[in-house]
Amino acid sequence: MKISRLPIAVAVAVIALLATSAPAQASFSQIFSATSGDSCRYGATQGTLVWRYSTTAPIVPITVDVRGTAVDRPVPNEWSCRDDGFYSVAIFTAFGSSPVRQDVRANNEAVSFTFTLVAPSTAGLSRLQVQVCRFPLPVTQPPGLGYCGTPQHYAPPVYDPPPPRV
Repeated sequence: MKISRLPIAVAVAVIALLATSAPAQASFSQIFSATSGDSCRYGATQGTLVWRYSTTAPIVPITVDVRGTAVDRPVPNEWSCRDDGFYSVAIFTAFGSSPVRQDVRANNEAVSFTFTLVAPSTAGLSRLQVQVCRFPLPVTQPPGLGYCGTPQHYAPPVYDPPPPRV
């Protein structure tokens, strides 16, 4: 019995065509950090940003995955800072056609977080601002009584995909 190699060759060609016509989504990681700016560093956040890019033109960052920890001191078993009656808020603001924001609160604790900020349009995201602010307890007090550290800005890496194969 003779086996035809034509169906196998066609299957290999189709798989190769599909692999080159649908590019994989590109992503790039960055480390971030920000503090509340006070001498004791009562409020702080750090972690990783993962910028994800569109797979069609224009190739721009369309989401950013944010993973990390927000800390408000003193945390249990740490006596480096006295309890000052404030809580910390790590504020993440992604900028594109309009801002997209996510806050993470902590009060005398370390809080782990993971979330994704999505571009509100196909124009993508141009940067992410990370800032840590502190506000007095109880949470119901007006936010004007707090203070913030210097905002930290993170730009997505420029993605320059290779030209398509001919």
